[in-house]
Formats: sequence, C-alpha cells, structure tokens
Amino acid sequence: MMQLMGPRARPPLSDGSLAAVRATIIAFAPRRLPELDRQRDQAFSQALETDSIGPVHLFLQRWRTVAATERDLAIATRLFCGGREGHNTEERHESDLEIAAVLLAAAAEKNLLEGD
Repeated sequence: MMQLMGPRARPPLSDGSLAAVRATIIAFAPRRLPELDRQRDQAFSQALETDSIGPVHLFLQRWRTVAATERDLAIATRLFCGGREGHNTEERHESDLEIAAVLLAAAAEKNLLEGD
C-alpha cells in the first residue's frame, strides 16, 4: 500500500492570521511573496487613509483563500504526480481518493475561514 501525505497531514492555516498566511505562502508559493507584501502595504496604507480596518480585513480574506488554494494545489499536484506513476489500478484509485479528500478539506476550510 502506498504511503501518501493525506489530508490529516495538511499544514493548517491555523487562525488565519497574517503570520500563518505568510508562512503558508513561503512554504507553498514563494513566488507570490512580493505580491502578498505589496498588497499588505497597500491595505495598511488604505486603512490609515480611511481610518478603517476594512481594507486589512479584505486583504486577509483574499490571501487566506490564496494561501489555502496554493497549499492544496501543491499537495494535490504532489499526490497526483507521485501517486500515479508505476502503480497499479488499485493504488492509483487510492491516490485519486486521497486527492479528492484533500480538495474537499480545502473547500471546507475555505468556507470556515470566510464565515460561510
């Protein structure tokens, strides 16, 4: 039987804080770090200009989704690529089920973070 990472081993976004989001981006999509930093700076500038934390909330909501998506796409891609080559039909089916579980858990977490 194959040993795959599985949904229980997914690194959580924990409380959805900026630190957790940034750590997830660094781990799974470092190419997006300059974009995150630029948008963070813009959100904080807008918050100061408007005397409202609304821009910061919007920034965090967007980047929580980006971080969860990048994390789950990276994990699903690794499972798909690593779990299919050279394996029999039963093992590929098991890999497909694990990918589906990762994506379902990601959708549930996204809904939780967004308050749906």
